[in-house]
Amino acid sequence: MKKLGNLLSKNDAVYLLELIYESLSCNNEEELRKLILKLKYSIPFEFALCGFGKISSDYQANSYNIINISYPSEWLELYVSQRFDKIDPVVKENFTTCRVQYWNETYKKHNPPKEFIHSAEDFGLERGYSHGILDNGRKGSLFSFSGDSIERHPRTETILEYIIPHLHQCLTRISGQNNVRHKVALSPREKEILKWLKNGKTSWEISVILSISQDTIKFHVKRIMQKLDAVKRTQAVAIAIEHGLIDID
Repeated sequence: MKKLGNLLSKNDAVYLLELIYESLSCNNEEELRKLILKLKYSIPFEFALCGFGKISSDYQANSYNIINISYPSEWLELYVSQRFDKIDPVVKENFTTCRVQYWNETYKKHNPPKEFIHSAEDFGLERGYSHGILDNGRKGSLFSFSGDSIERHPRTETILEYIIPHLHQCLTRISGQNNVRHKVALSPREKEILKWLKNGKTSWEISVILSISQDTIKFHVKRIMQKLDAVKRTQAVAIAIEHGLIDID
């Protein structure tokens, strides 16, 4: 996980915290739309959408709950009618790796059919970023942002790494997919480690701060993620903040 201080300004970090605060009270699609549109002050996108899907064994999303923020409706109709989800490498890459991806890099890696690329370009969807979170490997989210002004940049990737887990929590809450259905009990040590994870510290850095071995830190992180049904550290932090297990600041 990249450190906020390395790539983001103080204003960037403060604005991210404000968005995370707002995400905690986001309970319907309209509130989620407004929240995502506020990301325009940090990322210069024109088009955005998000969705929640059930994942097949070959990492294809076989059912969707899409919330269109600002994508051209004609593109979505074409995408569905032409079954582009079956050839769109961004979708499979999202549910396979759960990493921030810049579309051009994904296209170079998988070389999708030209008809798909040309159709996307016709709607101004040539460049973009996507990121999502998997829950227990069989369902997950996808958030996509596109526009002529979007360039590949570590700052953009850092922002997405930090904010998407919180937007994912909003989406799962809206979709009735929240995984944490019982009261989770974390030990004082686990809460302490979570707080350092929230600040972007690595296992090694936390081990130095707490004067315990890196292997012990990794053991605690694994236990934290199991308790919170999280598949990524950033997701564990987002879940812990949502359920009041650690403070946001």
